[in-house]
Amino acid sequence: MEKQYQDYAIMGLKALKRAARRAVMDAQKKNQKIPIWKDGRIEYINPEIDTERIRLDCESEANHNLNRLLDKPGLLYRK
Repeated sequence: MEKQYQDYAIMGLKALKRAARRAVMDAQKKNQKIPIWKDGRIEYINPEIDTERIRLDCESEANHNLNRLLDKPGLLYRK
């Protein structure tokens, strides 16, 4: 019975993390500040775009396109 409650607690924590991640993404898109509770008062933070993540995403997309080109060279130019 205890394991079942532990599983629900983990699922709840994952749901909270997903919701927080989604809130940050929405704030980034709308260029809004995020309110947080810090030292007994509300502070607003600016969500910053993680440039390392973007760079890695671009590199992985470039590698994917290169692999597709190497696997099927004529595929890119056919229309």
